[in-house]
Amino acid sequence: MKLKGAIRMQKKPLKEYTPAETRVARNSELLQSVEEALTQAEKGVEKLLEQWESICELNDYLDSGEWQADFEADERGEISKDVPRGVLSEDGLYNALERLQDLLAQMASLVDHVVIPDEED
Repeated sequence: MKLKGAIRMQKKPLKEYTPAETRVARNSELLQSVEEALTQAEKGVEKLLEQWESICELNDYLDSGEWQADFEADERGEISKDVPRGVLSEDGLYNALERLQDLLAQMASLVDHVVIPDEED
């Protein structure tokens, strides 16, 4: 199919690129990849911050003993099957909070790799 008015870009064979062109192309690809990762990370951090009160409430629920009491009540059939009970899955809440701790540890590790220059430099 031929497009009317289309401009055909001639690509040079790879061997014809100068070292500078190759370097610029490679680093441009790296930059694009990093920018995409940063955008995803920013969105993820923003969502976690929006949920921070809920995270704290869930953590308190698990630590207070109420979760265990509710779990046992559900086991005895005292909680209606009409009530959403996802939080009572044996590992669901614990695993979600563990995932958060793991993520925070990964972020702390990332921070350890960052060198912030002194203002005097």
